[in-house]
Amino acid sequence: MIVFKNGKIIDVYSGEIIKGNVGIEGDRIIFVDFDGNIEIPDAKIIDLNGRYISPTFIDAHIHIESSHIIPSEFEKFALKSGVTKVVIDPHEIANVLGREGILFMMNDAEILDVYVMIPSCVPATELETNGAVIGVEDIEELITLPNVLGLGEVMNYVGVINEDEEVIRKIEVVKRAGKLIDGHCPQLKGLDLCKYISHGIMSDHECTEEEEALEKLRLGLKLMVREGTASKNINLLSMTKKIKDKRNIMLVSDDVSIKDLSNKYMLNILRKATKYVSPVEAIQMVTINPANYFGFDVGIKPGNEASLIIFNDLNNFDVWDIVVKGKFLDEIIKEKSKSKNNGIKTVKQKSTINYNYKKKEDFLIEGIDYNIKDRSVRVIEPIEHSLITNEIIMDVEEAIKLKDKNKINKIFVLERHKNTNNIGKGLIFDFLKEGVVASSYAHDSHNVIVVGNDEEDIALAVNFLKDIGGGFVAVKDGEVVDYLKLYIGGIMGDDGDYVLEKTLSMEDKVKNWSRFEDIFLSMSFLSLPVIPELKITDKGLVKDMKIVDLFV
Repeated sequence: MIVFKNGKIIDVYSGEIIKGNVGIEGDRIIFVDFDGNIEIPDAKIIDLNGRYISPTFIDAHIHIESSHIIPSEFEKFALKSGVTKVVIDPHEIANVLGREGILFMMNDAEILDVYVMIPSCVPATELETNGAVIGVEDIEELITLPNVLGLGEVMNYVGVINEDEEVIRKIEVVKRAGKLIDGHCPQLKGLDLCKYISHGIMSDHECTEEEEALEKLRLGLKLMVREGTASKNINLLSMTKKIKDKRNIMLVSDDVSIKDLSNKYMLNILRKATKYVSPVEAIQMVTINPANYFGFDVGIKPGNEASLIIFNDLNNFDVWDIVVKGKFLDEIIKEKSKSKNNGIKTVKQKSTINYNYKKKEDFLIEGIDYNIKDRSVRVIEPIEHSLITNEIIMDVEEAIKLKDKNKINKIFVLERHKNTNNIGKGLIFDFLKEGVVASSYAHDSHNVIVVGNDEEDIALAVNFLKDIGGGFVAVKDGEVVDYLKLYIGGIMGDDGDYVLEKTLSMEDKVKNWSRFEDIFLSMSFLSLPVIPELKITDKGLVKDMKIVDLFV
């Protein structure tokens, strides 16, 4: 038995910090001693000297695929953040590989507890082409699995409000099973929000404004405050000054780059949260609050799992050590390095980049590059640190002048699953200053997205992605500047160190190409049609969940 003595126990049940001792044996907590009266002969004593001892953390909504590494690699980094449980919505890999991809994500990790919300929208919409379908029958089968907690973010809120038969059937299957239903309803309010919630939706993570967040919280939704790599909404915690109960608020990442993941992402989220709430309240938002929603039993309590994080202080969440299921983290990492997870063999390794090689003429836009139209044109305006974009309407002549100055770029989405030869064509304002960037990681269908103005470089980029089986590539002046190969579904790799090294290398080489800090992650959301206002898919521009013409 190990006894941690003279600690300051963070009691997530009561919100107190209490002096005491904690005894663990095997992977369980045996006792919690607030009075200092329990003595265990022959126990190994570790004197914490007043350090803080907390339960480890839960990331209640994350797409592991956003880190571009498989779960058995992801856990190496997440555990160092104190995260020992994640609730994933694997709709990224599901949109490429379907049910097989979901099962892989559920079972690949060795140490991290991975729970699944079944992707509700595969395909996400009919406004794009994806690689697989998760239908009602798949949900009926998957919902019975022990680590499946419910239905993932129901992005088709329009379908819910209008009672689309297929969407409602999926929700009813999950309700009959007594499982949870996560929501996704950006900017939804009033009667439409009430209709959406009335069908059994239980949470939302898409709030960007305080009043939006308050309305959803007051209507009974569990509020997931997102602070990820691409979208940062931690400022929503300012609303806690207006409420008396914070139990229904959680902190989540949603999407996290490997760079942020390797920099102990969850600890950084907690540090930011303490600008608005106390350190203990912040910890509750990643422990007991999500645990109460998902039905986990967490906290420093006899019989619970001995997964603990010990802090030197709560001002900076400076970590002294981490215990996972009764073992110190260093010991776990050593053991893991000796083992080789072979789970990858269960995933198809054939190329999923299934389009024909392209030539520069494929990336000319009629009305812009030739047969110039005397009309107005729609231009996507991306917003830093947000998934939302704006629509700009301008004269074609003005757009051409700005394109020639690289103030406007061309943007394309190439269908890559079924070789349909679809290419969505559009314009984007102030994204790239130079060069061309392309990626096969593009929400939610993960077709190939490419931005730039040089048609030869654009063709080189998308053809190179086909050759390497997917990933990221940066091209300039007829040369590949750098690339990251992601051969698993075109969105993940199986070597975290390689992915991190190449990500940092690419960031460094393209850092002056854009005003966006993470070009590739920011670009990946430009093809997400369920987020307002103007997006692009392989079928064209999308506004208000409808295909719209480039020209007005």
